[in-house]
Amino acid sequence: MANSTSKSVAAFLKDQDQLPAHLAQDAGLGNENVGTDDLAIPRLDLIQQLSPQIDKSSPKFIEGAETGHIFNTLTGEVYDYCFVINLQYESKWQIFKKRKFGGGFEGSFDDEAQAFAHLDAQSLPREQYDVVETAIHKCLKLDENGNPDCPVLIYMSGSKQKVSKNWNSAIQLKNPQAARFAGVWTLQSVPEKNKQGQPYHNFKVDFAGWAGEDLYNEAKRLYEGLVSGGTDSLAKEKEDA
Repeated sequence: MANSTSKSVAAFLKDQDQLPAHLAQDAGLGNENVGTDDLAIPRLDLIQQLSPQIDKSSPKFIEGAETGHIFNTLTGEVYDYCFVINLQYESKWQIFKKRKFGGGFEGSFDDEAQAFAHLDAQSLPREQYDVVETAIHKCLKLDENGNPDCPVLIYMSGSKQKVSKNWNSAIQLKNPQAARFAGVWTLQSVPEKNKQGQPYHNFKVDFAGWAGEDLYNEAKRLYEGLVSGGTDSLAKEKEDA
């Protein structure tokens, strides 16, 4: 019987972030069938007092995370603030199971009637679910140097709806002749209180400046990808953060 260890294989290159030159010539091979629908799109959300990201006993715990931080649901990175370009907006009605009944995401629909029809069709008791109007901002996140980082989703419901409406208005008013994705915005959080006087954090969005030519062209490319077929897939984020 041949000795299975008689042939040696050259060691892989460990702990090397930069792609070696001999691998760059075959870029994309093997990924021909991977489309937008097959990729997980991260969501940017806020860490609140009861968020599992600051609960050390939770599997979603993030080291160094604090109340008010923005966090990436896919990578677990946290930010005091970040720069984004708003590519496209849409409104959906989403169904979430109430926490006391187990929690979880049930579905996303174009209007409230469709959402309730889904609950009834599945014989799901309405009193166990919240049907929430949700603004979805599809954005390009930039790194700390202002270069393209990755597409992200920003969901705004409840008290965040007013931020969403103000953001949409600001984009329109900044320059009605410009594309939605012409501007760069600073996304951060601010402390607020609800009607019961309980503290929480909400999003705050401020204009940071106009996109440079290369950055604008990249944002336009991503926007055109959304229009040509990626719109629904970007809105399929189902993580109960």
